[in-house]
Amino acid sequence: MEQKYQIGNEYGSIVWDIEAILHDTEQFATKDFSVEKLVSENRFNGNIEYAMTTDITEPLIIVQLNEAQDKLIDGNHRLQKCVKEGKKAVTAYYLIFDQHSKYIIDFDSDTYWKVVKHWGK
Repeated sequence: MEQKYQIGNEYGSIVWDIEAILHDTEQFATKDFSVEKLVSENRFNGNIEYAMTTDITEPLIIVQLNEAQDKLIDGNHRLQKCVKEGKKAVTAYYLIFDQHSKYIIDFDSDTYWKVVKHWGK
């Protein structure tokens, strides 16, 4: 199954190829993030029973959309398991723009910046 993650709004959409990112993880730095902060910034619409079967030792994937905004693009179920288990921090691969933009399917700079500028408003 191909793994992809998409955000979008009236300005267009951005779709990351998660499978390709996971293939290249050895080149990305990891960083610890506050579980509470990530939960407050990322709505969960998944299956909590499935979440409890996930491996929270596998890092999440967070991308830097711009200088002031990050986005969790892989690991929401693992994040929910961290919540249920009372974890305060979780490890994630953290990709800056230059690292993650090459994994955006059909990347278009104008669309990217329009979507990001208005994301979450």
